Amino acid sequence: MVNDLIFCAPEQVGISSKNVLTFMNRLKDRKTNLHSFMMVRDGKIFAEAYSKPFHKDFMHRLYSSSKTFVSMAIGKLIGEGKIKLEDKIMDLLPEFANHSQHRWIKECTVEDALKMAVPMLTDTYFARDYKEWAWTFFNHPQRSKALKPAGTIFNYNTSGTFILGVIVEKITGKTFLEYLRPEFDKIGVSKDIWCVKSPDGYAWGGSGVVCTLRDFAKFAELILYKGNYKGEQLLPRDYIEKATTKQIFNVTNNHVTMLHNYGYGYQIWITKHGFALLGMGCESAFCFPDKNLMFVCQGDTQCNGDTEADYLFEQFTYEIYEKMQDQPLESDDNYKLKKAIEDFKLNVDYGKAHSDYEKQVNGKIYDLDENAMGWKWFKFDFDNDKGKLTYENARGIKVIEFGYNNLLKGKFPETNFYGEQVDKPSNRQFDSMSDLSWVEDRKILLRNYIIDSSLGSCFMIFSFKGNDVGISMQKRAEFFMSDYQGFAGGTVRE
Repeated sequence: MVNDLIFCAPEQVGISSKNVLTFMNRLKDRKTNLHSFMMVRDGKIFAEAYSKPFHKDFMHRLYSSSKTFVSMAIGKLIGEGKIKLEDKIMDLLPEFANHSQHRWIKECTVEDALKMAVPMLTDTYFARDYKEWAWTFFNHPQRSKALKPAGTIFNYNTSGTFILGVIVEKITGKTFLEYLRPEFDKIGVSKDIWCVKSPDGYAWGGSGVVCTLRDFAKFAELILYKGNYKGEQLLPRDYIEKATTKQIFNVTNNHVTMLHNYGYGYQIWITKHGFALLGMGCESAFCFPDKNLMFVCQGDTQCNGDTEADYLFEQFTYEIYEKMQDQPLESDDNYKLKKAIEDFKLNVDYGKAHSDYEKQVNGKIYDLDENAMGWKWFKFDFDNDKGKLTYENARGIKVIEFGYNNLLKGKFPETNFYGEQVDKPSNRQFDSMSDLSWVEDRKILLRNYIIDSSLGSCFMIFSFKGNDVGISMQKRAEFFMSDYQGFAGGTVRE
């Protein structure tokens, strides 16, 4: 089991090291920047890699893979006879009910929420116009409108997961993670695992779990083995069998992938060869029960769009799963694989580290016209081993330090991002990484990655033309960095 930390060469579990190398090289060529990954078969770890500054104890946000933790807490409640799949959510949470709810909302069951088939179309809290997230599930004047009968149509909706977590808290007096602590202790999940809270104080089960890669792998492995750990049934097997098999048809358009469109279980995606836990940015666990095989990873690929998890799954399927044998192989390229794992790093190959134009803009202040980001001015200072961007926005003067074609770990100069609770400023600077590339002779790309309790990125382009500058900023971050996107123009200060 993962908790035993038994490491082996890939050949010992039936796959060549060359195949693992090929898989890693394909990620590098595509610029799929994973922070870490693990490959496991029969409880043995045959590949584990961390790109700096990430490491085995790094606490990483899981985003929507958090949903499966809520599902397992619900399964435990069902196994203990405290609730049933057919229980109506409103009956379990009558304090949020009134006489104006649509009949389809009143009829919505625990199982309907588990299989993403609640009546409303969108997350009821996502506009964040109300801080009472639990209340919005039943009462939001626009977003809680019932558009389809409960249980009929799959439509991904994180509010359903959130309200299931609220049910766990009401019945047990514990968050879903606290409720699962006895099981976590047995499989070795660290006590440092935690969950971001909603504005109304509930655990944000749809998106908020923060844990290490190994914690994530131990949890996924427990599901792979149907809740059994070393002969002890920790969670109800019949529930997990349902959770990991198709409960509802989930093709919602004409685009079908091996990862996303083989049905949906209970907060678990059914795949062509098994099932998967999936979170935004490639917080993923691919499970292949027929070969006792797992691929678990953490990352932040939000800026790559929504196709990276599909690509990862396809490449792992073709290169590892389909080529894996049921007997050990002869040793093959173990040294090269070990070297690749040691050198595993985030891709920074976007342009040149330096340009002759540096001296033209070094230290010069550029005043900006009114813009969406609220920036008043900025300047670059280029030193030998690192540089810095200084600017002034609505919250004062800020500084971002960066490497040259090299991600430099530091702090992002804002203190208003939420930390342990949504909409509650953390009042601290988040850990970040930043690097600068000259993508053209007079054009800078500055990449900023937040690597904290939330994950996100902001790409800044500065294009110089004579005494003028044009700026573009694009961010990919949920619920923060809202004023780090848009366009601006300015002129060098005389």
